[in-house]
Amino acid sequence: MRLAGELQAATERVRNVLAEGDRIQAERETFRQRAAALIQGYRTKDFTFRAFRNEALEQYRSLFDLAARYTYLSAKSYDYETGLLGSTAGQAVVSGIVASRSLGDLTGGVPQATVSTLGDAGLAGTMARMQADWSVAKPRLGINNPDQNGTLFSLRRERYRLVDGTDGNTPWQQTLEQHIMTDVMADADVAAACRNLRKADGSAVPGLVIPFNSMIVAGYNFFGLPLLPGDHSFSASNFSTKIYSVGMVMRGYVGMDPYAAGTVNAGSPNTTSPDALSATPYVYLIPTGTDYMIAPPLGDTGGVRGFDVHDQALPLPFNLGATSFSSTQFFNANGTLSEQPWILRKHQAFRPVYDPAFFYTTVPAEFSSSRLVGRSVWNGGWKIVIPANTLHSNEQEGLTRFVRSVKDIELFLRTYSHSGN
Repeated sequence: MRLAGELQAATERVRNVLAEGDRIQAERETFRQRAAALIQGYRTKDFTFRAFRNEALEQYRSLFDLAARYTYLSAKSYDYETGLLGSTAGQAVVSGIVASRSLGDLTGGVPQATVSTLGDAGLAGTMARMQADWSVAKPRLGINNPDQNGTLFSLRRERYRLVDGTDGNTPWQQTLEQHIMTDVMADADVAAACRNLRKADGSAVPGLVIPFNSMIVAGYNFFGLPLLPGDHSFSASNFSTKIYSVGMVMRGYVGMDPYAAGTVNAGSPNTTSPDALSATPYVYLIPTGTDYMIAPPLGDTGGVRGFDVHDQALPLPFNLGATSFSSTQFFNANGTLSEQPWILRKHQAFRPVYDPAFFYTTVPAEFSSSRLVGRSVWNGGWKIVIPANTLHSNEQEGLTRFVRSVKDIELFLRTYSHSGN
């Protein structure tokens, strides 16, 4: 009996040990399940935190890059208007905008010219300093009180040195014929800068393309030729002479609308002449070279500076009309605007006249174009484009009549100039 009791006791101890082991394994499994759930929760929270943090940083970086871009454009515009950033220190200001990595102090939404403990005033500091300089430079350079002029330039006499009258007619006609193109769209500048000139069917667009350059140098006329009697030029005493509006005169053009402001019953266009053309021809004037101005040293002399001007459109931030160029979201790694930021603004055509008196009427802007407002008259290249399809439905016949009848093409520039001292 004693041995049987010892066996039963030993068996119970074994069962207790097995039960303890099962309990420990069950507790370990429960602990591991709870630990796994907690760790998974932390991992999910960490991923969520990183994802939202990256999105916030991406949005900030996108908006900062946008602010830096417009600050850079502001500096370039300031330089073009004043010519004061051509020095080494001035270019360092532009380089500082590119290198800046902070917004700076925008107290009350107004840029402040303060410097952080790290020595970087940020984009706001550069904008505030430019604004302060501009407030003084604007009256000092004469930008707030410009001189205004209206000047007429003859391509026949001043550009090609051909005399007026019968003796010069044949060489002038030959000059025009030399500038006739079977397809003006073959000219890269015309194709890039002239709006809505290409035909819908892709066929050739005949017309005239007349290139020339302009200059503001003492002793030379507007076209860069030695100044002769009857020539016109602009004064180099102004550091910049810019365009307000342009017009064009086609002397001898037959069939143009004779209307003029203040003229009652001026009559109807000439339609019976064998050289008669459209009453409303259209022309383009496009800049193709470098803009030049005299950098003002705020004294008596200054060097000539050149500006490669890219006439580009500012994109629409939201594009409320949902036009076809909208293909991206507002915040993403590729950009922050709904339109490509560097789209070239093309030039529209405008109507010429047959008499420069049209530009001196009570409504002087009636037959002129303000598309080139703000551009320097001193440019390394211009092109006059006269599409034949605005002269006559028979384009070749229109060009023939134009060459035969037009005795001169004159360019009218209404300008404003700044003294710069």
